[in-house]
Amino acid sequence: MNKRNFKLFYVMGLCLMLLLIVVFPLLAQEKGVLKIGVKSEPDNTNPLIAISSAFDSIIDKNVYNYLIIKDKDLKPVGGLAESWTISEDGLVWTFKLKEGIKWFDGEDFTADDVVWTYSTLINGEYPQSIQLAGVTTCEKVDEYTVNLTTEAPKANMEYVGIPIMPEHIYSKIPVEELDTFSEENPVGTGPFELVEWKRGEFLRFKANPDYYASTPHIDEIVYVVFANTDTLMQALIAGEVDAITDVAQSQFKTLESYPNIKGVKASGMNFTELGFNCWENPISKGNPLVLDPKIRLACDYAIDKQTLVDISLGGFGTPGTSLIPPSIGDWHWSPEEDELHRYDPAIAKQILEDAGYTDTNGDGIREDTDGNMLSFRFAVLTKYDYYVKSASIIQKNLQDIGIKTIISTMDTGALCDLIYKQDFNTDMYLWRWSAEYDPTLKLSVLLTGQIGNRSDCFWSNKTYDALFLKQASQINREERIATVHEMQKIAYEEAPYIILFYIDALEAYRTDQFEGWTKVPTDNGCVVDQVNNKNSTRLNIRLK
Repeated sequence: MNKRNFKLFYVMGLCLMLLLIVVFPLLAQEKGVLKIGVKSEPDNTNPLIAISSAFDSIIDKNVYNYLIIKDKDLKPVGGLAESWTISEDGLVWTFKLKEGIKWFDGEDFTADDVVWTYSTLINGEYPQSIQLAGVTTCEKVDEYTVNLTTEAPKANMEYVGIPIMPEHIYSKIPVEELDTFSEENPVGTGPFELVEWKRGEFLRFKANPDYYASTPHIDEIVYVVFANTDTLMQALIAGEVDAITDVAQSQFKTLESYPNIKGVKASGMNFTELGFNCWENPISKGNPLVLDPKIRLACDYAIDKQTLVDISLGGFGTPGTSLIPPSIGDWHWSPEEDELHRYDPAIAKQILEDAGYTDTNGDGIREDTDGNMLSFRFAVLTKYDYYVKSASIIQKNLQDIGIKTIISTMDTGALCDLIYKQDFNTDMYLWRWSAEYDPTLKLSVLLTGQIGNRSDCFWSNKTYDALFLKQASQINREERIATVHEMQKIAYEEAPYIILFYIDALEAYRTDQFEGWTKVPTDNGCVVDQVNNKNSTRLNIRLK
């Protein structure tokens, strides 16, 4: 599958956008309707082909449930599973399921639903299948008990977030059609049911009165899709929406000046990278010079990341270092002072000089010993303003050390085509990933086996690959943390990505209509969108 199916976007900014004139007069008179303004919408309603992005989570978090969820402090607790145990050898996980749960259509939730969902992912190749790497079988023990068997101890099992799907519906779909099938009104067990979706305008969910955890205190949630952040902000100010999940950095302080609006800032679960074409395949159309990690390392020293944060993000972010963001806690590896690739053009120039890249003709651009110029094509998305601002700063920083970049701006589809149309036809690019509370998915992006799949830089390192397999079965948390740190250090030194910054999550909500907003996690979390917490805000919010 290409990058269109896999790229994870910013986990905290939900999706969608609506035309105010048509929709809001209809919604304004309804009681108990929570309206959330967003900027994009999901591609479909099928969890098998959803990519776990913030966009798809609009449906995922409302319609479906996981076996294990996270509480408000991000500790694993039972979702559809009442309890679970692990065999002494760490290879068999036994889940006791909650009884009495109904699908929206009245059918009973049973072990058959779990077995069908997990078995389909284990035996197929879907975006969610990577979460079940190492799981060999899912078997029914009885009507409310299932066994998951793994080929080795699976360290991240409690962090697996697989939406459980209705076997009585999906088992009737031919296997070859599962990757295109999409229900208009998906049947789930979650707190809200999707009852209306007008593409490009809104998604309307009604509360599930029989939700097993607790009946929601609001009647409906409507995600309203807006074309840009300006109209999104104005809708919040005017009271046409109650909350927005993605506040532009330039607008955050303005929103906070309104007495009935509360702004929320949290450490972002994301990173934005300057990626390089590291594909060593002869069919790659990338400049072979970027295969040299010394050039990439020099670029890391040359880029002023603090200036990127200050100018591109308006100060709402943190300069980047390693693959796992600091917001993920102790999985994040932070280089020691003597390991840090701090902003220092002099060091960058020396690295290039020592590697034999010099400016022999005085034109300001370095060449290798064969006279090939350090001139690279630089693909930049126009989706977000900070991409374009960052690209200009990076271009100037690299020019200062003798590296020329030729910027081409484009949309997401065009960049996907450059990377995934068989020949990887660019040298550098800017892109962004979201992160999860377990490091497995983000670490897997750089695996050799993900070249042409989830990887966007096509880098390969055998030591990194081996360490990934090692950490995947390390049940001892401290040992696993050490391995995860070692992997990040390898990627940091070889720099297939230069992690530029971690963007703060910025949200805002009105305080005059609804109450019960809570942060997840409680110490440094978001309020409006809690992708990793299935229950708290959407069940606690109520009219004042």
